[in-house]
Amino acid sequence: MKGKLTALVMAMAMAFLAVTAGLAAKVIFEDKFTTLDPSWAAPSAMINAKDGKLIITPDKNVVQTYLNQANILPNDMEANYTVTFVKAAAPAYGSGLVFWAKDLDNWYCLQINANGWFAVERHTSDHRLMPVAWREDASLKKGEGAENQVKLVTKGNQGTIFINGKEVLSFTGQPPEGGSLIGFRVSSGPQDSNSVAFSNFQVVQP
Repeated sequence: MKGKLTALVMAMAMAFLAVTAGLAAKVIFEDKFTTLDPSWAAPSAMINAKDGKLIITPDKNVVQTYLNQANILPNDMEANYTVTFVKAAAPAYGSGLVFWAKDLDNWYCLQINANGWFAVERHTSDHRLMPVAWREDASLKKGEGAENQVKLVTKGNQGTIFINGKEVLSFTGQPPEGGSLIGFRVSSGPQDSNSVAFSNFQVVQP
């Protein structure tokens, strides 16, 4: 009797694990940034990867956008990453995740700055729009060296932003047909270069 009970418990545990695995989100993109994957760009003074971080440092008064060329991803996804302002010479200038990107002329960007503000910018070949105007949020850690954990969930034409575990805002957009590219964008101001690091980057399909 005891053996039968043990076998039943083990079978139930295995079934539970199988169901849990089936329900788990599917990882569709991940980069541990041990080295700079060529799908980002060739290593340069503006972009490199080391110690698990992608570091982007545009020249003064330059905005640099990198779209990963490895694959076209589904528009419905969950992107998780950590952003750190290694150097914030121009703390009001934003940097962050590029998503729903068709190409370098058509994309959205979830931007954060070192002053504790965030926004969502939309860029098309003809227009620059702000689906989410710049706003301050207490959940953002400020200043050089502060790490902020960011999650963006997109479904249909809706995007939801989470910062350091807190849901802060949802917005409406227009994802491109047939999937999109993903990447990062960093802005430097007239004072000097900003240097921003991205790490723990993973994209899943819920």
